[in-house]
Amino acid sequence: MLLVGLTGSIGMGKTTTASMFKTYGYGVYNADDAVHYIYENDQKIIDQINNKFPGSKVDNKIDRGVLRHILTKDPKKFKDLENIIHPATRLYQINYIKDCINNKLSGCILDIPLLFETRGEEYVDISLLVLASEETQKKRILEDRKLPIAVFERIKGQQMPDSEKKKKANFIISTDHSISATEKDVERLVNEFSKISPQAWDKYYNN
Repeated sequence: MLLVGLTGSIGMGKTTTASMFKTYGYGVYNADDAVHYIYENDQKIIDQINNKFPGSKVDNKIDRGVLRHILTKDPKKFKDLENIIHPATRLYQINYIKDCINNKLSGCILDIPLLFETRGEEYVDISLLVLASEETQKKRILEDRKLPIAVFERIKGQQMPDSEKKKKANFIISTDHSISATEKDVERLVNEFSKISPQAWDKYYNN
């Protein structure tokens, strides 16, 4: 099973690009979706978060607004949250890859925003960076998503600069152009990926 770590800063078009690989028989695991599921359903993790961030549990779920407020007041606590969330999401990720293998899919796209920040590139066969210009990024975030500038800057500040990500990525894809142009780039990448022999699953997960 070929494991592709797909990443990029906020507003770069990661999720849209990742979904394009489904056409070619790839599974797509979204780390953010897994976190949202955990916040609403995994009572063990919900209780751990509430113990570390009192008041964040509302109606047996993590209230992301409350949690965001706590973290905005004390950004140093992000590390405490990561120490709870990362081991949990890893289990969800492994189970998803197993499903891909059982269904004999071509590969698995792991859509992970903080891939390089967490050294996740060491545990995949390929790292793919999704990029867009700063102008495009801001338009998507501030105009299309209506995200406050302060939230945008805080999220961006947690992420590695794009210049550093470029040095680490095996492949880079731009979403500055049309959807059809990105689709053609994805098709080209799928052909490139087919030449690569998978190793990461057996080396890091299947034991």
